[in-house]
Amino acid sequence: MTLEGGFRLMGFYTTRWLEASSEEEAELAGLEMLRIEYPVSEEDRRKAPNAKVYFEEVAEVPEDTPRIPNKGFTWFPMDED
Repeated sequence: MTLEGGFRLMGFYTTRWLEASSEEEAELAGLEMLRIEYPVSEEDRRKAPNAKVYFEEVAEVPEDTPRIPNKGFTWFPMDED
C-alpha cells in the first residue's frame, strides 16, 4: 500500500456476509468482493508482487443473524518477513 512517505506492507481485517455452499466457495466469493471494493493499482502490484489474502476465519451463521454492512477495513502494518 502506498502511504505518505512511501510504500509499506499492510494487512487488514474485515467482515463480509455472503451465501455459499462450501467454505472454499465462500473464500472465492469473498475474495471477489474484496477485489471489486478495493482494486489494486498496477503500480502497487509491481511494488508487492507476492501480496496475498488469507482468510483467518470463515463461519457459517444462522439465517436470522443480523448482518452489518459489508464495508470497512481495519489496517495494520506488517513485518517485512
